Amino acid sequence: MSIVTVRTKEELATARQSGVERIVVQGELAEKVKRSKKIALAGSVTLGTLAVALAAMPLTGGLSMFAAAPVAALTGLEIAAIIAAASVGLALIIALFKDYEEVSYDAGKLVLKKRQS
Repeated sequence: MSIVTVRTKEELATARQSGVERIVVQGELAEKVKRSKKIALAGSVTLGTLAVALAAMPLTGGLSMFAAAPVAALTGLEIAAIIAAASVGLALIIALFKDYEEVSYDAGKLVLKKRQS
């Protein structure tokens, strides 16, 4: 069984693309991925609305609470989840939870297991 520990979104993207069996996400990234899970499970209309709204917003180093509020109102998602997904990357979050399921979560550590085909 291949297990990879990641701490950055670049490492996470590489691990997902490599198809490792288990990914252990640590640190601040684990918190952001955990918060973003709701977005990955949202319906296609909500995801489309979120993608368009995020693309239309000028991001200056990060999405603020002020900028995320209208997006939250449009999609019905939590502001914290929107900010987390925007910082990790919407496409990566969706692809990650399509291919992997959460095994366990403890503060600062998220374990994901590849879904069976």
